[in-house]
Amino acid sequence: MKNFFYLLFIIFIVTRLSIAHADNFITVYTDKNRGNIDKKIFGNNVIAYDPTTYENRSDAYYGYSDYGAGIWDSKWQKSNDEVIKLAKEAGISVLRFPGGCGVDHYDWKKTIGKNREHFLYGIDEFLKTSKAIGADPIITVSYFTGTQQDAADMVEYLNLSDDGHHTWSTKRLKNGQKDPYKIKYFEIGNEVWGGDFRQIKKVLPEEYAMRYLKYYDAMKEEDPSIKIGVTLWNTEWNTKVMEIIKAKIDFGILHTYPSPEVSNNILQSMDPKDIFKVTLAMPTIKDEYNFQETLRLLHEKSGKDIPLAITEYNGGFTQEKPVPYRYSLGTALVNAELLKIFLKPENNILMANYWDFINEYWGMAANNFDGTYKTLDNPYYKRPNYYVFEMYHQHFGDVLLNAVVKSDSYEVHMEKSFYKEFMSRVKTGTLIKNNLLSENWEISAFAGVVAQEKDGVLEIDFQDPSSFNYYNSVKRANVDSNTYYKLSGYIKTENLNDRHGVCLEVQDTRGWNISHSAEETDSISGTNDWQYVEAIYKTMPDASSVTVIARRVGEDGPLKGKVYFRNVKLEKFVPGLDSINMAYLSVNVSRSSDGKKVFLMVINKNMDQTMTATVELKSFIPTSEGNAWVLNGPSIDSTNENRHDTVNITHKKFEIKNNPFQYTFEPHSLTAIEIEKEK
Repeated sequence: MKNFFYLLFIIFIVTRLSIAHADNFITVYTDKNRGNIDKKIFGNNVIAYDPTTYENRSDAYYGYSDYGAGIWDSKWQKSNDEVIKLAKEAGISVLRFPGGCGVDHYDWKKTIGKNREHFLYGIDEFLKTSKAIGADPIITVSYFTGTQQDAADMVEYLNLSDDGHHTWSTKRLKNGQKDPYKIKYFEIGNEVWGGDFRQIKKVLPEEYAMRYLKYYDAMKEEDPSIKIGVTLWNTEWNTKVMEIIKAKIDFGILHTYPSPEVSNNILQSMDPKDIFKVTLAMPTIKDEYNFQETLRLLHEKSGKDIPLAITEYNGGFTQEKPVPYRYSLGTALVNAELLKIFLKPENNILMANYWDFINEYWGMAANNFDGTYKTLDNPYYKRPNYYVFEMYHQHFGDVLLNAVVKSDSYEVHMEKSFYKEFMSRVKTGTLIKNNLLSENWEISAFAGVVAQEKDGVLEIDFQDPSSFNYYNSVKRANVDSNTYYKLSGYIKTENLNDRHGVCLEVQDTRGWNISHSAEETDSISGTNDWQYVEAIYKTMPDASSVTVIARRVGEDGPLKGKVYFRNVKLEKFVPGLDSINMAYLSVNVSRSSDGKKVFLMVINKNMDQTMTATVELKSFIPTSEGNAWVLNGPSIDSTNENRHDTVNITHKKFEIKNNPFQYTFEPHSLTAIEIEKEK
């Protein structure tokens, strides 16, 4: 038995420190604006579906549909004040309703009006909750119950003025709501490819697409301003659906639940550290790739740029032993990593909705609500996932910035069948050995620097430069979009008096200020014989060319000495998934709209050790003291199920003597840092 589990460990997950270690640097470019942060990324789900269709409960159990899993007091016809407060403190910006696969047989017409026996938390009550929180609603339209006319009637009920000629807007008036709600977002169906869990075992993409078009046309006829989303899944499904609906789509819908994708029996036998080392890598390895591939397909089939809505996400854990990992610190860090990816402008995420807000199987806050009125006012406690939202809401800025991060890393080894669809489209670890770079270096003048190319070697003599940020020797190459490339070469230095050193850099040809897309090799300084350097770079979704630069990064001196570059190559590279280097430090940075504060959100994925990093704030003079809020617990699998404060946030102040300064990040933690600008 011991050997069996050891074999599983080797096959499924092996993690170890990378052979090559790097110093940890976080360079924040406070003047490099990547765009305003879209608050719709911080959405959530509330559930109020019919429990008899999904939960396998008796007809007497209506805890979700009558109380919204605890968010609604149906006796006093008002939202639960404590839950509304929790939602505001977490910064919940979008609410999805009525929730998940339970919408399969949800008849919205049973959830409105007076004298309802059940569904007391209906569509009007939900919209009162949304208004109280200040969240935009998104409504999921049932695919299996009703017709396109029922969907059109819903739009009329929600969005049209009562002029005496519309049945459903008149009903809304009689139900106490005079003004239209003006709901903007609707999605047609939820994970319909899996059937309805009772009667229909499978839905074909062609069936879904044709039905979707009927709903789309009928709903848009009532209100052309609404936005309608398409349920997406894998490449085969998405391709077939898009070939039918073409441009009749406003946004695509994906769900993601990262996990090691093994059975619960195997999961329960694994070390939690190994589980989360892999799971923390999956948003980068799998999800971001999937988003980019889906965006490309949507554009190809529709002829326009279509954003994505991630209307469900969480860690994909359904076991209970040794602890329910879905409630753990590790899953909270996974969700923090997903939020970082959702915020990236290049991933074009319209909104993201955590699954789900309160109680139920996945809630980020809970009060042991059992579906009855007597437990409605039980005190709530926060699970680790809640704190991630609270930290982003209270300690992150308005404008996304760029950061260059160099961090120690660990290797993630995984069995390829985890990613069958991904692996079917790439060759494992293939380097296509065809140097794409132009033959000669293009050299432009730079005061105090003499640069020349001789016998294929670029020589740069930093004699007395007037400035220090050198990027005046370049090569160029045409590239494919959204593709990996390997930059490599050799660097030799002679008496290079420079603490920064020189490197090779590959950058989108449009320049840093426009693209914010670049990657550097390790830097070399001092006196060294030829040193091999390399870096892996992924082009942007709309890239067509790149520039490779003999680079010295930095605004400060001194800078003297000679540097030589030879055998510089840029070659197409397809990364293998059997071995991936994953940085321990994952960094998201922003600033306030007035530029007076800088914010860092940092995950330390090292399960055992602190990570000390040198942090440099470009174009920003910090005050002498910073503030940090740290989400952590005793271990990566800690939960708040027994002791509600096991995982919590601690606040501390730290001294900033210089810029750059050093900060030490706790193991398995999320740290929010706020730094004010010197007045």
